Amino acid sequence: MDAASAAEARERVTKWIEEARQLVSLLPELLSADHQAGERVSAAQKEAEKLHRDLEDLRRENQQLRLEKDEIAQAMGQIAAKLGVTPRRSPFERAASGEFPKPGDHLKATEPVKAPEHAKVADGVKPVEAAKAAEPPKA
Repeated sequence: MDAASAAEARERVTKWIEEARQLVSLLPELLSADHQAGERVSAAQKEAEKLHRDLEDLRRENQQLRLEKDEIAQAMGQIAAKLGVTPRRSPFERAASGEFPKPGDHLKATEPVKAPEHAKVADGVKPVEAAKAAEPPKA
């Protein structure tokens, strides 16, 4: 090896040593950032677990409240039956099969409309036809 190539090799080694020192000086900062990120991940995992527990608690409470509502509705139905009162259905009640009632279903009459007793056949309209005309159109 001649003197020129030895000097060049020495320069490259000196340059690598300086770059290595710069990189080593960055390590504590990078490790600190990694540690902070790990702490944030750990905190986020704990929060997610807490939220899952809260969600399960709320689902259990919701189920319990639905059961209580059904029991109360049944008791109210029995009371209404003893009093001879027909309870109205709530327009907010959900269908048992999970289907939503069609618009206008809650407006349909539960009993067929009776023709007025004073209607005369002489008017040209039979009482049965008058009752059918008074019914809302079927969807």
